[in-house]
Amino acid sequence: MEPLNATLPPLPPSGVLSWNGKLMVACVVLGLPANAFTLWLTGWRLRCRGLAIFIFSLAASDFLFLTSSILQIWSVAHRHLWVLGSFMCHLYQFLYSLGYYSGLFLLVAISLDRCLLVAAPLWYRCRRPARLPVALCVGAWLAAGGCSLPEAVLSVAFEMWPGLVVCRTNRGSWEVPMRWLEVLVEGLLPFSVIVACHGAALVLTGCRRDHGGRPPVRFQRIVVATLSAYVLLHLPFQVIQLLHLVASGLGHLLHLVGLALNLNSCLNPWLYLLLGTRACHHLAHLLRAILAHLSPATVTPVPPTATTPVSPTATTSVSLTAVTPPPAEAP
Repeated sequence: MEPLNATLPPLPPSGVLSWNGKLMVACVVLGLPANAFTLWLTGWRLRCRGLAIFIFSLAASDFLFLTSSILQIWSVAHRHLWVLGSFMCHLYQFLYSLGYYSGLFLLVAISLDRCLLVAAPLWYRCRRPARLPVALCVGAWLAAGGCSLPEAVLSVAFEMWPGLVVCRTNRGSWEVPMRWLEVLVEGLLPFSVIVACHGAALVLTGCRRDHGGRPPVRFQRIVVATLSAYVLLHLPFQVIQLLHLVASGLGHLLHLVGLALNLNSCLNPWLYLLLGTRACHHLAHLLRAILAHLSPATVTPVPPTATTPVSPTATTSVSLTAVTPPPAEAP
């Protein structure tokens, strides 16, 4: 995964962002607060229970990816100038790749967990190991760290021409084998697992609905949202990367399609938080509490209404009824 090393379009003057740079800025501005709120809501309010642990991990992955892309935005605005040295170049490449790979592998972990929920609901609710979601998330992060290490080790800050130092990954003779490995690890393997898990889940859901079971509408929504987001935002990058290996000359298109990865990090909080858990209800209660706190605490006085004259007879009748004591009980 290395869209930064692809052939770039003509750059504007230093300090000016082109349309793709502005798109990355918009993704950061919209995605960072959404992911930060998701981290707080799933970690503090939901205590990372059930599906919330997956959403917490996915929000952390997207937050890391968008945070590391801030350096990318600054570099693009200054014609890819890198002034932070080789160590920060290694660190940046590692964090950027870690955010990307962890989000991808967490999609696989969520798919496996949801497939188990539909395939064996009784075992999932009664006999599933309590730490299975944590184990899946930890495994996804470890796999992402292993895939990110080569990017960090092979990256280097070098002077492309006098006065321009850039941060790039220098793979040398390993360029083609690593590209093919990326296509396998980033594209074929996750796509196969996600499609297989969600396909099996949808088939099982349809069979149970035919037998009179209640269809899990919320689960169907998250399945459709997951597949749609992956197909629209992740898969095109992998396809273009594969075509770039077969027929060179698609570097510019590879860079443009890679911008969809930033957009995906903005959409994930809404797809998984609002569709996948009951967190939307907590969000609604929280917003109502905030609005109630901001609204005036005093009771708005009722405007006086015109009084109608009451006849003395009616007044006497009401008074006598109100003050009449109850009959004494018999001893």
